[in-house]
Amino acid sequence: MSEITRNNFEQKYPKIVESLRNAVFIAVDTEFTGLLSDPDFKASLFDTSNERYDKLRRSVQHFIIMQIGICTFRFVQDKNKYEASRYTFYIFPKSFASVDNKFMCQASSLEFLCQHDFDFNKFVYEGVPYLNQQQEAHLRKQLNEGSLFRHLERTISLENERSIQLVCSRVAEWSASAVLGDVLELSDMDVCKGEKPLAYVVHKELRQRFPNVWTFPDSGFIRVQKISEEERKAREGSKDENESLEADLMDSLLGFSRLFKLLVELQKPIVGHNFLMDLMIMYSQFHEQLPSMWESNILSHLYHFFKEGRGRYFVLFSPVIEIKNEAEIHDPQMKDQEVRADESGRNQDLDVKFHEAGWDSFCTGYCFIRLAHIFAHVTLDCVSEGRMLTSRELLSGAASKKNCVNLIRASVSHICLDGPDPASEKPQWIHVQTKTFQAIDISKVAELFARFGAVDVKPFTRFRALVAVGNCRSASDIVTQFQKHRDFNVSYYHPIRHSPVLRGFLWTGLVVSGGIFACLLFKEFDRITKS
Repeated sequence: MSEITRNNFEQKYPKIVESLRNAVFIAVDTEFTGLLSDPDFKASLFDTSNERYDKLRRSVQHFIIMQIGICTFRFVQDKNKYEASRYTFYIFPKSFASVDNKFMCQASSLEFLCQHDFDFNKFVYEGVPYLNQQQEAHLRKQLNEGSLFRHLERTISLENERSIQLVCSRVAEWSASAVLGDVLELSDMDVCKGEKPLAYVVHKELRQRFPNVWTFPDSGFIRVQKISEEERKAREGSKDENESLEADLMDSLLGFSRLFKLLVELQKPIVGHNFLMDLMIMYSQFHEQLPSMWESNILSHLYHFFKEGRGRYFVLFSPVIEIKNEAEIHDPQMKDQEVRADESGRNQDLDVKFHEAGWDSFCTGYCFIRLAHIFAHVTLDCVSEGRMLTSRELLSGAASKKNCVNLIRASVSHICLDGPDPASEKPQWIHVQTKTFQAIDISKVAELFARFGAVDVKPFTRFRALVAVGNCRSASDIVTQFQKHRDFNVSYYHPIRHSPVLRGFLWTGLVVSGGIFACLLFKEFDRITKS
């Protein structure tokens, strides 16, 4: 595994790009600062796809990704093998000029990450920066208009201000005795060899304060040269001189967003585990604001089922999957702790760390290959014979799931990104009504039905509630076993029979009809008595 921080992002960037370009498909996993910004946004079996999206949209806008794992899978056809390269990125928003992100943290989410040894220091101190499209466009506009420096004061620390002043003092002292062509190397000053945004500020400050010098970036340092007035005017008017410095600044601030743009550009298949929230927060964080609109699905269980359980042998010729031992791994001793294939073709897990984004992205891709291999054999009608499949054939097996994002605990199984959502296959809702004139206790109903599996209860009227159930067997058991319950009438919900509005109309109609009948009866009686 390669751990990517702000300190090695630029160094690793070319290798990561190459890995993405050569991938057959890419698996992604993320860790967030929180999951639920308000109890009202909690997932429910009553949720339609639109309702679930709206809940998540309102929730994810408050949180950010702390860590993102990307695992690329390259197919080696002559060995029927997939080579995986996994990367774990620590992500942190950098404040610069007018860009200063705000985000929320949820205690339970951070406690969960603590239990899995998440390194919060790397997240804050070494996280790779990013910008969304709106922030990028705003900064580029300020650069073009020359208004960027108006907003810099609040994002430059007092310590850095002092360091910049020391640099200026040194250049002033040198400039007093320097002649045309003399050069001052600022390689021994930390502020000049630090981050590119700070280096950009130093370049601009020196050029602004000293009209007889020019600054040059030089292998991560700053070189100052005394130049003539004519050369100064020429360099100030040079488009390349300014664009190069600004391009370095924007590349540095964009950080991980450059890889996100590449993922969009490459159009490679991307797979994820319970991926809807990941997808939405990635879109919001790296692109733009979101528009308004199995027995166990735990990743570790799925992974072990396909790796060590019966899942590996459903279909013959299942490909080998191994993590590529790359030279850029920080600690050479870690090479032997990766997932490797032994002579029998089974992978050996020697560095298992679930809820670390890089590892989870590998496990997601691993499970995807196993499932797609099964689907492809069924689709190609070659289950009985079994044979090695090309990567194209394997992906064709999952083609029906393209642009489908799984929904957990909802009325539909998934959201379809490029077409209509599927019809609900969940059982009919259950209608519960009290037998007394006491208000219905939602908590009591939920507690009574909890032993039947996943259920969600919501109030319908003061005396009635609706219950959504995870599967048909559970719904049938509830209706059957509560037929003669002491406190509640339990039946399948009927939208007409149980509609409060329709019942109101019926009662109103009954009263009106009774009134009319009584009026007619009274008139007839009055007529008879008078005659």
